[in-house]
Amino acid sequence: MKKFDFFNKISTKIAISFSFTFILTLLVLNLIIYISITTHINILEKSLVISRKDVILGEVNNILSSSSKLGDEEILKIIEKTNSHRDQIYVNFKFPNKTYSSFEKISLPYTIDIDQVGEYHLVKLKKNRFFYLNTMVKIPSGEHIYIQLISDLKPSDSLIDALTSTMILIDLIGFIISIVTGVIFAKKTLKPINLISDTAELINLHNLNKRIESSNHNDEIGKLIKVINDMMERLERSFENQTKFISDASHELRTPLSIINGYVDLLNQWGIDNKELTEEALSSIKGEVFNMTDLMEKLLFIAREENTRHKINLVDVDISSLLKKIYKEFKMIDKKHIYKIHDIPEFHGNVDENLILQAIRAIIENSIKYTPKNKQITISCQIKKSYFQIKISDEGIGIPQKCIPEIFNRFYRVDEARTKDTGGNGLGLSIVKSIIDMHNGHIFIDSKVNEGTTVILKLPI
Repeated sequence: MKKFDFFNKISTKIAISFSFTFILTLLVLNLIIYISITTHINILEKSLVISRKDVILGEVNNILSSSSKLGDEEILKIIEKTNSHRDQIYVNFKFPNKTYSSFEKISLPYTIDIDQVGEYHLVKLKKNRFFYLNTMVKIPSGEHIYIQLISDLKPSDSLIDALTSTMILIDLIGFIISIVTGVIFAKKTLKPINLISDTAELINLHNLNKRIESSNHNDEIGKLIKVINDMMERLERSFENQTKFISDASHELRTPLSIINGYVDLLNQWGIDNKELTEEALSSIKGEVFNMTDLMEKLLFIAREENTRHKINLVDVDISSLLKKIYKEFKMIDKKHIYKIHDIPEFHGNVDENLILQAIRAIIENSIKYTPKNKQITISCQIKKSYFQIKISDEGIGIPQKCIPEIFNRFYRVDEARTKDTGGNGLGLSIVKSIIDMHNGHIFIDSKVNEGTTVILKLPI
């Protein structure tokens, strides 16, 4: 068996595709989660700062409303009120004559334009991120108190870093799991295909009976195994039929050739001066040549039929006229039997006229061979909704029930002894069945020994 490169194996491709799809899906999901959580944290931080700003502005305004000036006492009250909150938001003040900072790690500008009041800023210093908001309050003297609210994002960033590390670890573990799972899945999935390949290697002309072990699952692989096994069954049967066909054909040709050779030797030995012997030899040779010609024509028809099964010439044919024509032909050429025709409706069918004519003639010729003199041969027809039936009945010697299933096999004879007198070669009914099969029809035989036989041709209209 040819060795494939690792990356050319279907199992490797399936495993890689499965892993790539899984990890890509996992990365997309993680990215969505990461963006959602970071966005939510940022919004939460902003909302906390803004809500704290509103509280502080309210308290500052209350203190200033109760005093006409901004003195040290008012400044202490403002700072005290600010420090009473425990929400981890730092507040810095810049009074007209004093600055107070509760957060001294960084120094951020207080001065802002009137258009920048309430703007939210994000700054990153020394690997730390900060949100800060500048606002101001106008005091009665006309001066301003600048207020700065700062939120240190280190706890949030730590949470996001932990989340990122966890996601990377999950992605790595997921990738490993997907690779292992993909390999196992691919091997399990492709096991029947490998079995098909191994079994196919064992099949040859001398070992056509090998079959692939059927799958218990009704999936695509199970259906493929069933199709291949059915195909092998047909191939084995076809090969056996071909072998038997060649053997039987050789046997059929060997007999007349032996007879001809025997008479030629006889003429060589006794000469042609013996008129009686010469006439007997020539008559026998002529008969055997006729039988061989008939056999060869039938063999050629079978060969053509197998190669051109789907190339029949379907035309609109007046079936009633066709049956009446056959009836008149045989009534004229065969004076030894009684011919009857009845129940022939007027209708047309889409058939190959020459082939159907050949099939019906072959059946009637069989009836002639095996029906005693002065017995009746009947042609009838019935039309149904989607098909019609042609019946040829005789009052002949009949066919044993056990032989009917084999009657359409090539070179099959019910009784070898009785066919010597009739000259049959066992191909007639086989050809008839082939013609009916070419029309997607069916052929049935109803027969009783010493009572007669009825052949039914069922054809689609």
